[in-house]
Amino acid sequence: MHTPEPTAPIYDLLIAERGDVVAIAARTAEETQREADAMLDFSALTGRRDRTA
Repeated sequence: MHTPEPTAPIYDLLIAERGDVVAIAARTAEETQREADAMLDFSALTGRRDRTA
């Protein structure tokens, strides 16, 4: 049986007032990672796209 997750009224209130800072930070981190990957992509110089990391 699935137990409903407990609610956190103070967190819900903070999200309503300030936005979902955790979700925004996660999206920003993902975007920064993509940008860093693109900037550190030297495959055009080496002629290959071998990315094992």
